[in-house]
Amino acid sequence: MEEYFDKLDATLSDTTKFERLTRNPTKDIKGVVNKIISTVNAASNAVHLPPISGDFDLGYLYWNVMTHKAGNPLRPIISQTPPPTYALAKRLNHILTPYVPSSYSLKSSVKFLEVIRDSSGTGTIASLDVESLFTNAPVDETIHIILNRVYRDPPMTPLNIPEGSLKALLGICTKMAPFTTQRGHMYRQKRRTALRWAPHWASSL
Repeated sequence: MEEYFDKLDATLSDTTKFERLTRNPTKDIKGVVNKIISTVNAASNAVHLPPISGDFDLGYLYWNVMTHKAGNPLRPIISQTPPPTYALAKRLNHILTPYVPSSYSLKSSVKFLEVIRDSSGTGTIASLDVESLFTNAPVDETIHIILNRVYRDPPMTPLNIPEGSLKALLGICTKMAPFTTQRGHMYRQKRRTALRWAPHWASSL
């Protein structure tokens, strides 16, 4: 168990990725998000974002030990149900899903097997293993790609949300959501991302 906590502390000590918090910022985040939502709803007749209401708490960070890899590294997972960004992230996911290119992706392993079965039997299949995929996801670059896809890709109809507002909301959901650890310390992940978990869905938005 002590080795587990040592690995946890070593990861969270990276100040380029994590910021230690001294107070619970959930109320402040709620206020900032609702101001942006008011701007979006005033500017758009096609898209409505419901204001955030109710009480919220910190997310919760836990780790899965990857016993199949050398050194038994930890996979960080953040439960995202408690923070005020949870409902907003689900809504943005729904809004942005139509903009996700489908040409080079499959929805399930069943679909993959169907493609293999129906193929001509020629070609090469390659399996690529990305080391620490979620914890190395470049958040700012990803947001930039999303904005270009939504607002500047000719085949797509630009989203009826001010670009600056969408950028701010994506940044809040990915870089501002606070969480606590098993040691009781509060953090936010300001760079890269952990695997986000919530009932029935998981993403690194």
